[in-house]
Amino acid sequence: MKEETTKKIWKRLDIILIFISLVLSFFVYRIISSYYSQSDKVLEKIVEEKIEEEKVSCSDCVERHIDGVLVKENDNIFPIAIAIENHIDARPQAGLSRANLVIEAEVEGGITRFLAFFAEKDKPERIGPIRSARPYFIDWAEGLSSLYVHVGGSPEALVKIIKENVLDLNEFYNEKYFWRDNINNAPHNVFTSGENMNKYLEKRGLDRGDFISWQFKDEYDFDQRGDSSIKVNFERELYKVEWKYNKEDNTYVRFTAGNEHRDESGDLIKAKNIIVAYMDAKVLDEKLRLKINNIGAGNSIVCRDGDCLDSFWEKKTPNSRMRFYDKFNNEIKFNRGISWIEVLKPEIRVEYLQ
Repeated sequence: MKEETTKKIWKRLDIILIFISLVLSFFVYRIISSYYSQSDKVLEKIVEEKIEEEKVSCSDCVERHIDGVLVKENDNIFPIAIAIENHIDARPQAGLSRANLVIEAEVEGGITRFLAFFAEKDKPERIGPIRSARPYFIDWAEGLSSLYVHVGGSPEALVKIIKENVLDLNEFYNEKYFWRDNINNAPHNVFTSGENMNKYLEKRGLDRGDFISWQFKDEYDFDQRGDSSIKVNFERELYKVEWKYNKEDNTYVRFTAGNEHRDESGDLIKAKNIIVAYMDAKVLDEKLRLKINNIGAGNSIVCRDGDCLDSFWEKKTPNSRMRFYDKFNNEIKFNRGISWIEVLKPEIRVEYLQ
């Protein structure tokens, strides 16, 4: 009898303890929930205040002419256009991922080269390898009233620079703004730095850019974006390019010869806008240098927000900027950020990839 009474007491105690545990758990849960709820509200308020602060601090911002990014007006500085090579022995390039605008075109024998524009005070510490000038690169540099940076040039390009009084910086006559390192063999070993370029701009009194901007827009929301990538089939396998679209961050990632294209720093080459511009070209000499007809108009393709549309380019004079229009003759609005222009001969195929 005594044993049964003891069991009943312990059973009741178990029930009481369970009940107390449940009550305590409920109150602990309410306290923790209240804490995290308050924390979320505090965090949300901090984020809102930060956004509002940025709006206020950027109330006097303007679109940077080179890429449409919103900046303080005094950041809209003088652009430089640097001839950076893409020969297999020159890879990986230095500073290429930091360019605001890049134009890629063939130079000779199916090898492409880049004209990389930089228009920020904070330029890369190392840029290159830098190579020689070409007449059509000069026209594109002049279209943005920029300083054209190169190492020598084709005979036609050097004559054009003198004849048209092009604003240029040739390593042959300005060695102190460049250096040659032993990482690559010559002629793939000429580099410069953002600091050197800024010093030269300061020396020449060049501080503000003076060219007509493209038109820019806000990016599409996620559910408005497409999912198309694009492949550019340059003649040589080592120079074929694929721009793979990333819908999450609305950028195109560059692949060269099937591999991710990273620059010397390890940073991926990315862009917000990919443009294909078709231009007639012919071989000029035994070294297979090209003449590219970049004055006038021609067909083009513009890719942004995961969709590509047929369009046309126009460049009325050597010193006017290349501009792009839709089939209704409306100037195309680009996303703010980095743009890449792929200049192609009419026979080069472009593929759309899903």
